[in-house]
Amino acid sequence: MRTALYAWEFGANLGHIGTFLPVARELRDHGTRVHWVVSQPQQAARLLPQAGFDWLQAPVMPELRREGPPLNYADILLRFGYSNDIDLLGLVVAWRELLRLSGTKVVLADHAPTAILAARTLDIPVMIFGSGFFTPPPIHPTPNMRPWTPVAAERLIANDRHVLGSINAVLQRYGRPALDRIAQLFEVAEDSLLSFPELDHYPQRGPARYWGMLPAAVAADSTWPAAPGPRVFAYLRPETPHLEAALQALHGLAGSVLIYAPGLPAELTQRYAAPHVAFSPVPADLNKVARQAAAALTYASAAATVAFLMAGKPVLMIPGHLEQFLFARRVEEMGAGLIQNPEQPPHELAAMLQRVLLEPDFRTNAGAFAAKYANFDQNAVITHIVARIEELADAATANTGAQP
Repeated sequence: MRTALYAWEFGANLGHIGTFLPVARELRDHGTRVHWVVSQPQQAARLLPQAGFDWLQAPVMPELRREGPPLNYADILLRFGYSNDIDLLGLVVAWRELLRLSGTKVVLADHAPTAILAARTLDIPVMIFGSGFFTPPPIHPTPNMRPWTPVAAERLIANDRHVLGSINAVLQRYGRPALDRIAQLFEVAEDSLLSFPELDHYPQRGPARYWGMLPAAVAADSTWPAAPGPRVFAYLRPETPHLEAALQALHGLAGSVLIYAPGLPAELTQRYAAPHVAFSPVPADLNKVARQAAAALTYASAAATVAFLMAGKPVLMIPGHLEQFLFARRVEEMGAGLIQNPEQPPHELAAMLQRVLLEPDFRTNAGAFAAKYANFDQNAVITHIVARIEELADAATANTGAQP
C-alpha cells in the first residue's frame, strides 16, 4: 500500500489542515494510506474526525526567546530547536521514528523543516506542501524578512551559520553530506509552491513553479443577516490584533455583516451582535461567501484572502505575525486591499474598511487578479498533486524493493 505522511510543524489555525484535506481524501480514495502529524491537535479535532482521519502530535519545541522579532528564516529556526545540535537531534529522532513506524514512502511537508531533515537522513522523498514563506529562496544568507528595516548582512550570515552548524552536526551523525546553505534543505523531490507568483512572500525568489492555492476544506452554508447595503465577510480570531476595533468597525457598517471568529469570547459576541451582524458558529464556505460579499476583513488568512481575490473582491487585512504581514504586503502592492499595521493604533481602521468597500480601484485590481486566473481550476490542481504524490510513493516503493 502507498503510504504518505503529512507533516505540519510550524504555524497555527485551520488553514494548514483545511488546505490538505481535499488532497488527503482523494489520496485515500485512490488507495493511499495518509498519516497526519500536526502541530496543533486541537485544530485537527475540528476538521479531521468527520473526515474519518486520525492524527499524531508533531515533535515540536517551545519557542526560545530571542531579542527582537525574527530577521530571516534562520532566525525563526533558531527559536524552534535549531539553536544547538542536541535539541535538533531530539526532534529529528522523533520525526525519524514517526516516519519509520508509519512505513512512510513520501513526506508532504507543510512548514515542517525538521520533518524534511529527518526524511533526508532516511532517503525518503519529500514534496513541499505549502506557500513561499515555508521555502526560503536559493539565496545565502536567507534574506531579510523585514525589508522595511535595514539589517546588517553580518547578522543574517551569523544566523544562517548558527543554524547550519546544528543541521550539519545531525547530518554527520547519520552519514549524510553537509549543507552549504539553508536553502539546500528544501531541494527535495518536488519543491513546487502552493501559491501564485504575485503572492509569494519572497518577491526576490526568481523563477519557480507554482501550483496555485487550493480551496480549504472548511465549508458550511452561511446565512447572511437580512439587512440592506453591501455584504461584508470577516474572518477573525481572538488573537487578531485590534480585534475590538475591527468588531466596532464592522458593527458600524451600513450593510449585512457575517463574521466567523472561532474561539471569540461570548462577551464580545453578545456585545457586537446586531440585526445586521451575525456570528457564524461554523466555518464558512469561503468561495461561496466571497461570491456573495462585496469585500472582506481578514487576519490575512491566505485561504480567505485568496478566495476573495479569486472572486474579484478586495480585502482589508490585520496580520498577526510576520508570515501574514509579508503575504498582506503583496496583496496591498497589487492594489487589491489595505493593511492595518498591527503595531500602529487602529484609528483609521473603520475608514480603511470604507475605502476598501467604496473606492473602485480596489475592486478593479482584485478583478484583474481574478481575470488572470479565471481559468484556474483548483480541482484539477488537486488531481495533479495527487498524481505526483502517487508517482513519488510508487518510485520509493520500487527503490526499496530493489535494495538487497
